[in-house]
Amino acid sequence: MSIETTISEDGSFIKFHLKGVFDINRSLQVQDIVDTLPQSIELIVMDLAEVTRIDAAIFATLLLLYYQKEQHSSIEVLNCSKALARRLSLAGLDRFIKIRMSAEDGTSCQLTDAEDKQTKDHQ
Repeated sequence: MSIETTISEDGSFIKFHLKGVFDINRSLQVQDIVDTLPQSIELIVMDLAEVTRIDAAIFATLLLLYYQKEQHSSIEVLNCSKALARRLSLAGLDRFIKIRMSAEDGTSCQLTDAEDKQTKDHQ
């Protein structure tokens, strides 16, 4: 897995381009980067377009981002799969992190009532 970061010229946002497997090791790398971010960062974007596998570390990473940066930054997850978006929503992370299925649609991923019911039925 590789992590590439892009910081805007004005220093107001950072975008993480994640590739490969997102596991606890990558989570720690992301956390190390976030720990060094200046207070001027207003938006943190995690682009998952090229992530092939994700374990539970993604939840810890997003929670840590939220608690560390909630007063200064908004957090977005881009290009997540429908299955991951569902899990993030069920975990309640969609209440404070914007989750988008693709960068182009500009809309948050929300479960429909039917999908929500189906998910609950399978628990």
